[in-house]
Amino acid sequence: MTPQPDSPGDLPAGSPGSPLDGRPDACTVGVDFGTLSARAVVVRVRDGAELGSAVHTYRNGVIDRSLPGSDALLPPDWALQDPRDWREALRTAVPEALAAAGIDPAQVIGIGTDFTSCTVLPTTADGVPLAEQPAWTDRPHAWPKLWKHHAAQDQADRINA
Repeated sequence: MTPQPDSPGDLPAGSPGSPLDGRPDACTVGVDFGTLSARAVVVRVRDGAELGSAVHTYRNGVIDRSLPGSDALLPPDWALQDPRDWREALRTAVPEALAAAGIDPAQVIGIGTDFTSCTVLPTTADGVPLAEQPAWTDRPHAWPKLWKHHAAQDQADRINA
């Protein structure tokens, strides 16, 4: 008796009943949100071949002097990012990577994302970034902190002592 897979996802790509049945050219898109840019890559699922990629440099990069559109100066050791940079990167790098791969977007069956370290985006209850709300624009804690943000280093040292 042949062992049966626990779920359709356990079947080899292209096997009858697998999520890729009849889709030998299925692809995924990965987006890596880094410190200064986001990178998108298109990968063919059946063999892991990288078909295309693109990089989009953030407009605001590392925010470490003053908040965008504001005169609010940041204290030493602050490093923030602008969530608008992330959306702009998605709108730019993903289509460029798809074009470089020469595939139809309908071939994409999944998207994966990652950020460096633990990047937290403060939002309203409905998901709007606080940094984009007029009442919060001048408040540094409303902006996502980058991995190199070390303003709380004294507290971290006390916790780790």
